[in-house]
Amino acid sequence: MQLLMTDDQPAIEELRSRRKALAPFSLLRTPPDLPDAEQATIRQTLKVFDQVADYETLGVCADDLASAKSAMEAYLRAFGITVNLDIPERTGSVYLKFNALNGQWYLDDYSGRSRGMLVTFHASDVEEISGTYGPFPLGLFD
Repeated sequence: MQLLMTDDQPAIEELRSRRKALAPFSLLRTPPDLPDAEQATIRQTLKVFDQVADYETLGVCADDLASAKSAMEAYLRAFGITVNLDIPERTGSVYLKFNALNGQWYLDDYSGRSRGMLVTFHASDVEEISGTYGPFPLGLFD
């Protein structure tokens, strides 16, 4: 999909269309199995939103810490943030959150049924992208 650009930014209608395409994910508890083409479109949309946003916060619910950490680091790399999360070992399902503005993370046990990655974009100048999206597959950016 080609972006319609204005002043080096995607056009507002383009952003609205992309947001609308991500909206159905908010109704889910776990990410669906997606065809490769749809995964590519989602990756592209998330990267476009990242370019427009001031910063992101990401949260992942996973069956184990290794899966959560791997997914978090892959998503952050996709957004141009290289980080090696130095997180103490933990067993069982976890919730891991990362704030890209200040580089802080939070980890806790998680007993809920939801799984996947949530991405919240914070954009002071472009309200069309501000909000939380997902859950997306942990391996979306692998």
